Amino acid sequence: MAIAKEKGVYKGGKKKYHAEAKRKDKVVYDEVVRLLKQNESVMNIHRKTGVSRNTIYGIKKDLSILTSAKDDDL
Repeated sequence: MAIAKEKGVYKGGKKKYHAEAKRKDKVVYDEVVRLLKQNESVMNIHRKTGVSRNTIYGIKKDLSILTSAKDDDL
């Protein structure tokens, strides 16, 4: 698998919840982001939305990368 990744053949699965998502997935993504910004715990977000904790951690990581990139631009 590592060799395939190096060649660009294996790229992993597509994200369901992301900033450019459509319809219901976008609504769920926006709700997770809103709750994260309110410093809600990952477990509570999981309970409220039904989104897996790993997915929430991924969204949280993506948000931190975006905010740090914006800070670097200033």
